[in-house]
Amino acid sequence: MEVKIVRHRRGLKYGGVSLIILWGWAFLGAYTPVYGITALGLQEDFIRVVDQVMPAVVSLKAVRVVTFRAPGIPEDFFRGTPFEGLFRDFGPPQTFRQRLVGQGSGIIIDDKGFILTNNHVVAGSQQILVRLYDGRELTGRLVGSDARFDLALVKIQSPGLKPAPLGDSDKIRVGQWAIAIGSPFGLEQTVTVGVISATGRKGLGRGTYGDFIQTDASINPGNSGGPLLDISGRVIGINSMISAQGQGIGFAIPINLARKIIAPWVRGLVGGRQADI
Repeated sequence: MEVKIVRHRRGLKYGGVSLIILWGWAFLGAYTPVYGITALGLQEDFIRVVDQVMPAVVSLKAVRVVTFRAPGIPEDFFRGTPFEGLFRDFGPPQTFRQRLVGQGSGIIIDDKGFILTNNHVVAGSQQILVRLYDGRELTGRLVGSDARFDLALVKIQSPGLKPAPLGDSDKIRVGQWAIAIGSPFGLEQTVTVGVISATGRKGLGRGTYGDFIQTDASINPGNSGGPLLDISGRVIGINSMISAQGQGIGFAIPINLARKIIAPWVRGLVGGRQADI
C-alpha cells in the first residue's frame, strides 16, 4: 500500500495535503487519532446528558397497607354438628395488616413540581414518597392517572426544582442513541445506553394504542416511569416495560402521547389556563 503526499509551491491543495490512496484503503495509523477524538466526544455527550438531566430524575415509592386474615377454621364450620362450639375458645382467625412498598422512577417535567411516571408504579397506593437527586424525600400527591395508557402525574411542593426538557417523539429515528435513567432494583441514578430499535410497536402490555418505542438500552424493574432520552438530553419517552422472553427489549411511551394525556390534569391545577408542558 502506498500513500503519496504532494505539496505545491504556491500554497497547499485541499487544506495543505493531497492524498493518493491505492487499493481503496487508507493507512490505518493516520486515522487512529480521528476515531479516538470521535469516541471521546461521544463520551462527553453522554456525560453532558447525565449532568443535565439527572437532577430531574426521581425515585418513587408507592406505599399501601393491606389487611388479610390468617388461615383458620370458619366460625360456622362445625355448626349443626357434635363439634359445634368445640373450637369456640380459640376465637376467630387473626387479622393482620402489612405495609407493601412498590418502587419505580419518575421525571420532573415542570418547575411547579409535576412528575411524570407510569400508572402501574403508583396505582392503589395510599402514600407516594418522592426521593430527589439531592437526597430529600418528599410526599407526592397523585393528580391524574390513566390505566389504559399506563401514565400518571404526581405533584410535589419544593423550591428550586430542575425539570428535564421534553423532546419531540415524532422526530426520533430508528438507530439513534437512547439513554435511560432510573432506579432499577432500587439502584438510584442508574444510567444505561442503547439505541432506538423500533417505533410504533403494537399490542403490548397494558396499553392498546400501539405506539411504543422499542429500545435496547437496559430497562429493569424499577426503571418504570423513568425517562428515555436522546443524545441532546431531551425526554423522548417514558420507560414502561420489558419483554420477559428476551434481553435488550424494552419499551417506552412516546413523550408526545404523554403530553396529550396529562394536559387536562395540569390545566385543572393551574386554573384552566393553557399548560406549557
